[in-house]
Amino acid sequence: MRVLAVSALIAGALIRIAILPIGVPAVDDSWRAWSYHGATRGPWNLYGPRGHSVRFGDIDAPVVYPPLALDEFAILGRAHMALNGGRFDNDVALTRTIKGAIVLLDAVLTALIFLVVRRAAGATSAWWAAMAYWLNPAVLMITTLGYVDVFLAIPVVGALIAASYGRPWMAGALFTAGVLTKPQGLFIAPAAALALWNAGDVETGMKRLREAVAASALAAALIAAPVAAVGKTYYMLRSIAVLAGHDSLSALAFNLWWIVGYGFSAVAARAGGLHAALLVQTDIVTHAYVVERGWPHPRVIAILMLAAAVLWALKTAVRARDLGLQAALAAFIVFTYFTLSVQVHENHFFLALPLLAIAAALRPAFAPVFAAASVSFALNLYVIFGVRGDGPPAFVTTMAGIDASVPLSVITCAVFGWMAAVFARACGQAADERGGCAKMALHEGR
Repeated sequence: MRVLAVSALIAGALIRIAILPIGVPAVDDSWRAWSYHGATRGPWNLYGPRGHSVRFGDIDAPVVYPPLALDEFAILGRAHMALNGGRFDNDVALTRTIKGAIVLLDAVLTALIFLVVRRAAGATSAWWAAMAYWLNPAVLMITTLGYVDVFLAIPVVGALIAASYGRPWMAGALFTAGVLTKPQGLFIAPAAALALWNAGDVETGMKRLREAVAASALAAALIAAPVAAVGKTYYMLRSIAVLAGHDSLSALAFNLWWIVGYGFSAVAARAGGLHAALLVQTDIVTHAYVVERGWPHPRVIAILMLAAAVLWALKTAVRARDLGLQAALAAFIVFTYFTLSVQVHENHFFLALPLLAIAAALRPAFAPVFAAASVSFALNLYVIFGVRGDGPPAFVTTMAGIDASVPLSVITCAVFGWMAAVFARACGQAADERGGCAKMALHEGR
């Protein structure tokens, strides 16, 4: 195990070192501009009125991320200037700095997964969980392309772990740190709240939740204080709200709504015959396009489906007390959002990966789902960007003439349904285990 673990860690590190110079402008242009302006002007000064953006060379990047993300990019920018003699050019050195930060935080998240699994299940399970994340093809794709979702994942996963161990102040603060890095951190809230509630006596459950909310509010106030001090609170809120207003069924996430978009594209191409309709290349379809054709607003349908699935998951896992099931619940909620919600971007599945690594290590029934979801997510990224951001070979994007994104979307939906079944079965088994333990305790008491 030690030899295997060390070999895996070295292999993952070498792959990450090799991809440090790879820049993907479609992904990292904003990081470059925000880190420059955050380092030189102060991150609290980046927000502005509607249509505001910051320029960095040829890059014109709107500022749409929460304040902690801008603080993090400012730190990254200052580190880059320190490493490069005060220079801040849009070059390969900047790419290495950005990628280097992602790699470093990948290592931190791997260590966090290892430590929490070792505490719960021992060293062997911990090494497997760490390797499953560190060498995960989807994680390597995310790192190669330059996405910064790991900035979000560390505090959010930490919040769930803290909640599971009954640490409400830590859970609340880390939760806010995640949400104020990227809003997708909100999807951890139901699982973290349930974990806190089940972390001790029922009588003190509400007290733990109140403490977590207080910690969350205090952390939010401290993080937003510099923005408020320069009078840009409204601009900050308006800028972040832009993220919720994207007008698309799917923003390159191969999910249920991508299939719906394919259906609308096929209908639009039916004038060319059935063959042309079936072989049409799927494009991003807007909500307005759907509504104009007499269909209900997609966002309303998506919210109802998302709410129903999350409520079902919470009801199913309502008694979950172990971190394995709680991590599975959180991963399932993220997976639900990725599959059933509208305007989802291709990278928004990432948060489920470290959660599934923990769930699979502590509840092995989730291991096959983790593997399948990782491959599906990696292929989603690959079909869009290829390995280096310049797209895959032409023969990959079509299979027998059919847009490859469509069968991948079907696979994503199938894996989602599979996870729901595994999740329900695992929660049922946990309930049976608790019932058996209660009967044994009663018998021993007698």
